[in-house]
Amino acid sequence: MERSRLFALLAALLALPWQAGGQQTTEDTEDTQGPPIGLAAFREVIASGRYLVGPGDQFLIYVTGMALPAKSRVMAEGGLFIPGVGLVPVGGLRLRDAHAAIDSAFRQAVTIGDIDVELSKPRSIPVPVLGLVSKPGILIGTGVDRVSAILQRAGGTLGSNRDIRLIRTTSQSPDELARLSADLETGDYSSLKGFESVRIDLDMYSATGRLGLNPFIEDGDIIFVPGKRGQITAVAAVMRPGAFEFVEGDRLSDLLELALGPAPNHDPDNVLLFRYGDDLTQMYTMPLDIAGILRRDPVADLPLRDGDWLVLRRIPRYHEPSTVTVLGEFVYPGEYVVDVDGTPLSKVIEGAGGLTKDASLQRARVIRREEEDEDKNFLRIESVPVADRTDDEDQYFIMKSVERSGRLVVDFTALYQGDVTQDIQLLPGDAILVPRLQQIVKVSGSADPGAVVYHPEYGVEDYIAGAGGPGWRASDEIRVIKARTGEMERAADIERIDPGDRVWIKEKPRRDHWSIFTQVTTVIGQAATLVLLYVSLTN
Repeated sequence: MERSRLFALLAALLALPWQAGGQQTTEDTEDTQGPPIGLAAFREVIASGRYLVGPGDQFLIYVTGMALPAKSRVMAEGGLFIPGVGLVPVGGLRLRDAHAAIDSAFRQAVTIGDIDVELSKPRSIPVPVLGLVSKPGILIGTGVDRVSAILQRAGGTLGSNRDIRLIRTTSQSPDELARLSADLETGDYSSLKGFESVRIDLDMYSATGRLGLNPFIEDGDIIFVPGKRGQITAVAAVMRPGAFEFVEGDRLSDLLELALGPAPNHDPDNVLLFRYGDDLTQMYTMPLDIAGILRRDPVADLPLRDGDWLVLRRIPRYHEPSTVTVLGEFVYPGEYVVDVDGTPLSKVIEGAGGLTKDASLQRARVIRREEEDEDKNFLRIESVPVADRTDDEDQYFIMKSVERSGRLVVDFTALYQGDVTQDIQLLPGDAILVPRLQQIVKVSGSADPGAVVYHPEYGVEDYIAGAGGPGWRASDEIRVIKARTGEMERAADIERIDPGDRVWIKEKPRRDHWSIFTQVTTVIGQAATLVLLYVSLTN
């Protein structure tokens, strides 16, 4: 009677579409190697003896006295032919029980000798995949395939990843099998939820590696993928922030596992649950005991609801670098620890072993990292044609163009002369850059461009003379660009030239004398015309 119900169920399943699914649907030849078996499958399915033997399984059999081992397949009615013994019924038995049945039958038939039996190639089995998948139907697998492998062959899930149902028909009663076959014949899959099943949770399996959440399939299994029921979220100081599928029965510890646990920077005293109230529109906040959740205390490890948020606040300024960077002409350049509230510049320089003899105090600078808001006024002016800008817009654009973001005004020369006002407090993230002293002054413009060796007593004219003197188009306008500040000043206003400064001799403006002559004659002609017109009118 039970066999007839199984046949009815099989007929209903055969009405479903078949997918090749990466496994051969026809019997392989005797010498074809079976599917690869990983170590996990070997341990869980084969070595444990849990493998369900059925028609098509191939065994390798060796009996004492045989020259070569024999290959034998389980027959359609479940019998396995054993040389010298005959057919032994093993179909439907677990592998360990099949071994015991074979040994018992051999001992009854043979008094002398031993027998060794190995499962050499697991059979292909049909697995119906129903519900929200890309390609529902009957997929071909083996007893060493996990549920996830079959779902991949079905094109992946379109619904739940955490509430997939694995219905094992071998454990169903005859009445349940009859009802299941009737429902499948009508195409009604909703009743599958009512059958005793194993819950498959692929998201939790990938997060925790718990093997029971993604078991190996067996002959007679049906996989059903329902829709998702909701969403839960973990944010802030967790290892994998994000939204996850909600399954009825989830607790806070489950959400933490999906998020791969608390991050090292989480504040254990500031863990919150955001939950919608009865109106399902307004959230409220609940403080949580993270230690209790982690040890799965039922009081602290609350059941979750659809829409819940788990929030682990971060420890403020956790592991923020409290260092400054020292670059250039220091005895020991590198990173140095400073107080969060600030450390004097002189103390950091002292800790770096001081400056080398080639350090340029005039060009030394301190850079402070700062986050600037976008200057919308500068961007606006940038888009305005130069001819259409006002004087204020021109000046502002020039000012912003030469502005050096983050540079602090520090006079290192004055600092070394004992001016305590220049001994600023350095903060984490600051950088000190002291370039090598450039013992030259550059001369450019309307002159023979070049560099002149610095001399502390030289003035602007001395450096121009040192570069070969002014060119024939040189004007009287001479500018000095200060290396330390980048500012441009008139030569007449410069008190001293420092190493690295640049002397710029501007050229005389180019004049088009013919154009000037024609303009003058035109003006004179127009003036003469006006005089003649005036004379004629007055007479």
